[in-house]
Amino acid sequence: MQEVSVELTSRHKLYDEWQEDTHQYSGRCTQKGSDWYLTYKEQLEGAGEVSTVWKFSQESISLLRQGAIQTKQRFQKGVTDRTTYRSPHGIFSMEVNVHKLKRNDVNGRPSLIQISYQLWLNEQYAGDHEIALQIGW
Repeated sequence: MQEVSVELTSRHKLYDEWQEDTHQYSGRCTQKGSDWYLTYKEQLEGAGEVSTVWKFSQESISLLRQGAIQTKQRFQKGVTDRTTYRSPHGIFSMEVNVHKLKRNDVNGRPSLIQISYQLWLNEQYAGDHEIALQIGW
């Protein structure tokens, strides 16, 4: 397991206006077989601590969040993922439709992850989303 820096930029568009947030984390990254795992902790305002695990495999990317927010999402281009999102604000059914999924590696290690998707909460359209995850080795 190696210490890494993580820069997470998330963009959300609803009604033609983009909102963007960038967060910095210290994390750890390790390889198991052909898959890579990135772990870090988030402090969310009004929610508390969340343990976050990203799994980067050849065909998909998974996100597991545990703590004040609990969810497991799977991002795979052309595949709709249905799951549950638990937060201090309630429990929601969540659906993700991935448009773009890109992983850039440097020296055989993941360095930039880009995901673009539509999000639906409780069968209501919740906007277009983009995630860029930069991993500094």
